[in-house]
Amino acid sequence: MELRESEVDRRAVRYRVVGAGEPLVLVHGLGGSWRWWSRVVPTLARRRSVYLVDLPRLGRAVRPEELSSWLERWIDSVAISRADLAGHSLGGLVAAEVAAKRAEWIRRLVLVAPAGIPCGRSVRARVVPLATELLEVRRDLPMVVADAVRTRPLPLARGIAYSSRWDVRPALPDVRVPTLLVWGRRDRLVPVAIADEWLRRLPHARLVQLQCSHVPLLEAPEELADRMLTFLDEQLPDDARDEVGTRVVDGVWLVGDDDEPASG
Repeated sequence: MELRESEVDRRAVRYRVVGAGEPLVLVHGLGGSWRWWSRVVPTLARRRSVYLVDLPRLGRAVRPEELSSWLERWIDSVAISRADLAGHSLGGLVAAEVAAKRAEWIRRLVLVAPAGIPCGRSVRARVVPLATELLEVRRDLPMVVADAVRTRPLPLARGIAYSSRWDVRPALPDVRVPTLLVWGRRDRLVPVAIADEWLRRLPHARLVQLQCSHVPLLEAPEELADRMLTFLDEQLPDDARDEVGTRVVDGVWLVGDDDEPASG
């Protein structure tokens, strides 16, 4: 893994690159770091040049609603002309906003349990689900705690409040690239029922459900990596304007404009 450096807003930003092939940018979730993707990277790097960057700490320099713009500027700073983009949780929200604004840059989009569609819970109501989710990743608790400490309490609180209330739905029709949604069936933090709304709003999306909770990156890394590569390796249609009809293949919903996912 190669450590590189670019500049965003006159500040040095370190990022990592590993593998060979088409570029794939991975964006972590709230209170996390590039290390959350570390179990997925070895498989992805066999067929992709994987780029890993840490989102900036939330504060005066970068507010939560500015994260997608910051990521756009970072993309420009590393001079990637076209790439696949994947984000987890808050990183999924950020990735979706970038895809909506930079369609010419994004080839395919992967959203893993993305935030961005409110589920009706207050910040306080998320405490118990969050504690339960931490039990699911207890073997990685030292890393999770270390990243949370590095993030610091106030920026973490800002991020929680933002991801709880921000509604990305108005931007989703502008995401015109093929999109893979990945959800854990036991996700208590961002319930899988929210996926239906993402499917309705995204013009070209499909859903994969895994037997895990909110963090497939840590709980089911091999299955997540395999599903991602299967999706990313599919041949793009010659005409990007072609509409894709609804179908179900091996438990995966694929939907076109304004279609509902198949029941079952």
